[in-house]
Amino acid sequence: MTEDTLQKLEQRVADMIKLVEDMGRENEILRTDQQMLRQEFKSLQEKNKIARGRVEQIVSRLKSLEP
Repeated sequence: MTEDTLQKLEQRVADMIKLVEDMGRENEILRTDQQMLRQEFKSLQEKNKIARGRVEQIVSRLKSLEP
C-alpha cells in the first residue's frame, strides 16, 4: 500500500469510529426520550381513565335527574 492510500484508509476508519460514537450518543438520547414518552403515555392513560370515570358519574347523575 502506498502512504497516500494508507492515510486515506486511516482517515476513513477514524471517520467511521466518530460516526459510531455519534450514533451511540444519539441512540442513548433516543432511548431516554422513548422511556420518558412511555411514562408520559402511561400517566395520560391513567388521567384519561379517571376523567372517563368522572364523566360517567356525571352522566349517571344527570340521568337520575330526568323526570
